[in-house]
Amino acid sequence: MYIPQKELFWGLNQNVVNRVMAIAERKAFKSGDVLFQSGDAAQHLYILAQGEVRITMDEAGKCVYTGNRVGEAFGWGCLVNSDTYGGSAVCQTPAVVLKIDRERLLKLFDDDMESGYLFLSACPAPWDAVWSRPASRGR
Repeated sequence: MYIPQKELFWGLNQNVVNRVMAIAERKAFKSGDVLFQSGDAAQHLYILAQGEVRITMDEAGKCVYTGNRVGEAFGWGCLVNSDTYGGSAVCQTPAVVLKIDRERLLKLFDDDMESGYLFLSACPAPWDAVWSRPASRGR
């Protein structure tokens, strides 16, 4: 699913955007590299900086979406109370992504719930499922 980066960060003050970018790791991948597979622990949100990533939802590898726009976010299921990824993401070309750790991002938003609400409301699932997660996040 295409979630533009500008929508994820819409309404956030620059300080919050800077804090999110500070926890993001810039990672380069080769064509054919697997970012995550269906059933893997959902621990990261990814934002595409360069390249093309194919998202599949079944073992046959049927493509359901190809991300090729700078700023596309995927792996967002990690933010909506899902412990595992529901699909797989494979680089179709060399790619560069921003990889954001779920726990660090949710901690940041625990400290600034207004920004967390704005950020998570751009995700295609109810944001309040995030706040019902077990106390393992230190809440």
